[in-house]
Amino acid sequence: MQGPLRLLVVEDSKSDVELLLHAVRGAGHEVAYRVVDTALAMRAALEGQDWDVITSDHAMPSFSAPEALELAKQLRPESPFIIVSGEMDLDLAVSLMKAGAEDYVRKAELPRLVPAIERALREVTVRRERQRAEAALEASETRYRRLFETAQDGILILDAEKGQIAAVNPFLIALLGYSEAELVGKKLWEIGAFKDVEPAKLAFAQLQREGYIRYEDLPLETSDGRHIAAEFISNVYLVDHQKVIQCNIRDITAHKQAEAELRKLNADLEQRVHERTVQLEALNQELETFNYSVSHDLRAPLRHIDGFVEALRECYADKLDAAGLHLIQNIRVATQRMNALIEALLALARCSRDELHRQPVDLSALAHQVSAELQLSDGTRRVQFVIAEGVTAIGDDRMLRIVLENLLSNAWKFSAQRAAARIEFGVAPQADGGTSYFVRDNGAGFDMAYTDRLFGAFQRLHSGEEFPGTGIGLATVQRIVHRHGGRVWAQGAVGEGASFYFTL
Repeated sequence: MQGPLRLLVVEDSKSDVELLLHAVRGAGHEVAYRVVDTALAMRAALEGQDWDVITSDHAMPSFSAPEALELAKQLRPESPFIIVSGEMDLDLAVSLMKAGAEDYVRKAELPRLVPAIERALREVTVRRERQRAEAALEASETRYRRLFETAQDGILILDAEKGQIAAVNPFLIALLGYSEAELVGKKLWEIGAFKDVEPAKLAFAQLQREGYIRYEDLPLETSDGRHIAAEFISNVYLVDHQKVIQCNIRDITAHKQAEAELRKLNADLEQRVHERTVQLEALNQELETFNYSVSHDLRAPLRHIDGFVEALRECYADKLDAAGLHLIQNIRVATQRMNALIEALLALARCSRDELHRQPVDLSALAHQVSAELQLSDGTRRVQFVIAEGVTAIGDDRMLRIVLENLLSNAWKFSAQRAAARIEFGVAPQADGGTSYFVRDNGAGFDMAYTDRLFGAFQRLHSGEEFPGTGIGLATVQRIVHRHGGRVWAQGAVGEGASFYFTL
């Protein structure tokens, strides 16, 4: 034991106390002791601390061993009590030991005291370990019982040899609709829930051989004839050296129904996708046919008109006055404009139809190229281009060039009346943490009340005489940006310029 032996001595003779302590110390024990000889003093000692051993004389002037034993069992029932007496009737000693004393030692035989103390201490240790084990077992059984009774899965406990049900938890009773009396004592194949008798017997035999069995979808039938799907897991293990079987049964009916619904939804979705794909393929074919018709059948008459008008001008110019020549020129301008519109429509259709080839794109480099081309197109203009460097994106480089061509060309066109025109390309952070790209100018601007018309085909906020164009450019920009999973929007004010933003 650790520390000194805590010894409470109930004795009225100092000499006997010294002899008792000498015997204990002589056996190698360090002793921390206290001597009492009255009930009041003993009560104070017992209430004040724990004692490893209590020894008591039989008869004292104002106290006795039976009284001391009763007080010890009342206040310190786990402390061993040993009677150490000079002379005492044997029958009285036996009666005291029946009442709870650990041993009886005569004062003339004090060498027997130390073995008696050590034996008593060992028995105390054994008792405490047994009590702890019993408490732990009881706690474990309580926890298991609570889990067993409150589990949201069905649990069956079977005799591993006979297959008879020994216990069933409340959840399974509620799930199957059978009472506990209808289940306990029966074998699995004797219960209506397990209709297939032979397969159940074969499964039980496999369980006995292998110690484990699992069914992911076991059909069960309740007492009222309902069918449920169950996940069934069973194990064999030892309890008190006897094999028992635990079966865990989980109701997966709702899960199976959800899986069936999901399969049906997926099948419906696949069918709709197939139908939609067929429709899109048909529409694409129609679009190809339309593009061919526009390119061939509509442009041919325009070429004829333009050719005949030019022949008219060349052959009959001397026969026409100035008004007639002006009319011929108007016809040529109209045919050229119609041809430009057809080209723009075809370009818009190609933006919707052509396959995207995503790759890293240097937008800054594209903006420099387009700005250089614009400056070459009209050397008389002085426009300040401010292009952010190192701006990149992931997308189709050919289509993104079309976006910048349209936006920068618009900025060039609508800033033509500015003596100090400025066109800027850059990036701007978004509230959601993303990035947008912009093209900004200080040109004619627009009224924000009409912003919803900007990106429609053939929608124009300025007259053709003031700012020529087809009205297709921004619709093309929007189509390309949408194909890149982004969006495009604009801000502006009349006479104060415009800013066009897009994301990818």
